[in-house]
Amino acid sequence: MPLLPEPMSPEESFLAGGGKIGAAMRVHDWSASPLGHPSAWPQSLRSVVSLLLNSKFPMFVAWGPELGFLYNDSYAEILGAKHPGALGSRFSDIWREIWPDIAPLIDAAMSGEAVYRENLPLLMNRKGYDEQTWFTFSYSPVWDESGHIGGMFCAVAETTDQVLAVRRQRFRIELEDALRGIDEPRVLAERAVTALGRHLGAQRVGYAKVQPDGETIAFDACFADGVQPLNGSFALAPFGAERLARQRAGQTEVCADVEATTEADPAAWRAIEARAFVSVPLVRDNHFIATFYVNFRESHRWTTQEVALIEDVATRTWAAIEQATAEIALRQSEARFRALLTTGAYSVFRMSPDWRELRELDGQGFLADTTEPSAGWLATYVHPDDQPQVSAAIREALATRSMFESEHRVRQADGSLGWTHARAVPMLDSAGRVTEWFGAASDATARKRGEEALRQLTAELEQRVAIAVEERQAALAQIHEMQKMETIGQLTGGVAHDFNNLLTPILGALDTLGRKLDGDERARRMTAGGLQAAERARTLIQRLLAFSRRQHLAPRPVDVPRLLSGFADMASRSIGPGIQLSVSCAAQLPPALVDPNQLELALLNLVVNARDAMPDGGELAIRVTEEEVPRKVGLGEGRFLRFAVTDTGVGMDAMTVKRAIDPFFTTKGVGRGTGLGLSSVHGLAAQSGGDFALDSQPGRGTTATLWLPVSGDVLSDPDHAANDAVIPRAAGETVLLVDDEDLVRGGTADMLADAGYTVVSVGSGFEALQKIHTGLVFDALVTDYAMPGMTGAELAREIRRLRPDTPTLMITGFATLTDREAGGLPRLAKPFRQAELVGTLADLLETDKGSAQLA
Repeated sequence: MPLLPEPMSPEESFLAGGGKIGAAMRVHDWSASPLGHPSAWPQSLRSVVSLLLNSKFPMFVAWGPELGFLYNDSYAEILGAKHPGALGSRFSDIWREIWPDIAPLIDAAMSGEAVYRENLPLLMNRKGYDEQTWFTFSYSPVWDESGHIGGMFCAVAETTDQVLAVRRQRFRIELEDALRGIDEPRVLAERAVTALGRHLGAQRVGYAKVQPDGETIAFDACFADGVQPLNGSFALAPFGAERLARQRAGQTEVCADVEATTEADPAAWRAIEARAFVSVPLVRDNHFIATFYVNFRESHRWTTQEVALIEDVATRTWAAIEQATAEIALRQSEARFRALLTTGAYSVFRMSPDWRELRELDGQGFLADTTEPSAGWLATYVHPDDQPQVSAAIREALATRSMFESEHRVRQADGSLGWTHARAVPMLDSAGRVTEWFGAASDATARKRGEEALRQLTAELEQRVAIAVEERQAALAQIHEMQKMETIGQLTGGVAHDFNNLLTPILGALDTLGRKLDGDERARRMTAGGLQAAERARTLIQRLLAFSRRQHLAPRPVDVPRLLSGFADMASRSIGPGIQLSVSCAAQLPPALVDPNQLELALLNLVVNARDAMPDGGELAIRVTEEEVPRKVGLGEGRFLRFAVTDTGVGMDAMTVKRAIDPFFTTKGVGRGTGLGLSSVHGLAAQSGGDFALDSQPGRGTTATLWLPVSGDVLSDPDHAANDAVIPRAAGETVLLVDDEDLVRGGTADMLADAGYTVVSVGSGFEALQKIHTGLVFDALVTDYAMPGMTGAELAREIRRLRPDTPTLMITGFATLTDREAGGLPRLAKPFRQAELVGTLADLLETDKGSAQLA
């Protein structure tokens, strides 16, 4: 059994748990810290420290005029070698190297302004060397008991790997585009080394060929920035025999600092101003042929991703160069082949000096033979559309007394249409006069047909490539948006859990206090105001969870006019002043059966889409009516509420309307939409038993219609029910309460005790099991889910093994907790009020008693 935490004073109880950092804080020497000893810390700081110590998300708080620094286990990983020395130190001393970058943001937070940055670049030194990093984080002011800002709180996620991965992928796409269509090997090499050098910020990147002797290397292409490019030839031996052996074996050579190794004379590297390098060899048939290298003038810590990228670029470059070289060889071979055909053509002909008469033609089966002079040869053999071209070539040959050459269509010996490539040279007498023209014509029919097929194929391939590039760019933009939404969702879900824990004792204490102030009307009003603010905070968290899709669908009867009265303000802030918003509901509307948070999110998606369709302003109307709908496709027969969101925007054509609800389809620019908004609205309608439709025409705006079923249950006022609900009194039952949060556990225990229960409170599952093993008798278990060491589900499973019929209630601040994770136990979401807690527990106990009587 795990050891219990060491004893501590009540003033230090907020440091309970918290993993390794919590343990370190309990034994830390605080004498040199500007924060002083934890026993003297204000309650506001203690609450924040308790929150971050028990969170799995990287967090820290900086407190006081000197910004003393406290953090949790997850943030310690970000600190690297700065931990544990950073604990309790001054913020500015810890992050001295990035202070100029973050100081203005800290000043803003300490002035009361919340700050959020996404993928902020920071040059850090946390492992003994400088490294470029990226972070997404928020700075929030924290008020102390006097109402002043006592410090700032930060939730942070390092996004360095994601940013670099996106950059590397973008570089690969750009490199592929840069190399496409280039058929000159040297140009290919120059473009590749230049692109990689600029991407890595290297001083030199090059491509070099090993000479036939195997001992020297000739530099073919070189990018240089701040150093001299490498030209000519170099001997390989001075750069290290062992390195050369590995290169010949096909191994990539990586060196962070040649001055720190003994494998070669550093003078050879100093001579070319290189201190760090990567060299990727090209080996063919066990022969070291070439190398692709990257140099830094100073020492450089190569990452695995950088080396992999260099190897990938080298492979792509070599493949492109080898293909270009092969294509050049092919073209040269084709030229020699054409020359051979010219001297040994299939058809041979003789023409008069002025080309008016064909004297003889030996067609060799390709063209019809003629042995008699023919003055009408042009019309007989050449296609009418090509005769002007042939006549122009004849005139040029006659004028220059040079070779006649033409490629044109001809009538073949079998009467079909074909192609020929004809050449003729003038035959001169001793006086230099042209006596005749002697020529040869080859059959080019198959080649021309192949070229036409190739042109068609090339056009088709170019079209396919263009479509593929466009789809890839759209996919990259969608991935970026999805990653951003996932990051926001993770951050929102984690923070919402912690704030639910904070709201639970606040809501419970105000609720219990309000029930005991019958004679003090002013105190009741103040308590009611606090309860209203806490309920609004709970609603706000539910909206955030709905936005981040971190909440289960929970349909219930919804008062639509009341929901829209609160939604109108949020919608107005979302659309801006240039759009006139009107909201109306038909009289005596029945309640809708839907998840209210998801309905708000669906309406917000429709409102934002309408706003984007009206860049120059316009009118936006939300109308809700009741309809008696006959059975139709997508919608069952019955009573429905019809939500119509109508704008005066640009509208959509029929094809766009048809695709609008497809996942990831969007007409917005890159980075402006995920293509999931209308898809999620359609999904809500389908899951709720309703339907969704779009009606739009270009230039005439759009109407989005959402049908939701009418609820058959009577609508209750949740605020009135919570305020005036009768609290069932306990009949002397004993409740075992388990929660690792002191404030939550204390507030929950007070609510149960006020209802007449005898409460035994413990801070962990291990303590609860100790109580049971020492003879504790209790009637019900109320346990938190997320606790260090042992979760509430694991505790409940162990207690049911010992006491199978124990009624158990799971309380949790996680909105995404599934039935499987909760072990199938009844759940009550934090924050809750006394009526909710006591009522749920009373129902469990009553059910248990009924089961016992039946047994």
